[in-house]
Amino acid sequence: MDKKTASIVVIALGALMLLASLTADMTGLGDDLGFGSQQTIGTVVGIVVVGIGAYLYKKSGAGNSSGD
Repeated sequence: MDKKTASIVVIALGALMLLASLTADMTGLGDDLGFGSQQTIGTVVGIVVVGIGAYLYKKSGAGNSSGD
């Protein structure tokens, strides 16, 4: 797997974690009525993972739009 594909996978996993954390109460995954600590941790980790994936994508040269 090349670096571009790996970074896209990391972004996708982070986005899925973020989505699951934000919608946990609506989907029945959450155990609190409000936004609990586990959802907060999942949301923050999801954002960080998406950020890492975006950094890796940019670093791999895939995000450069040089017009070639």
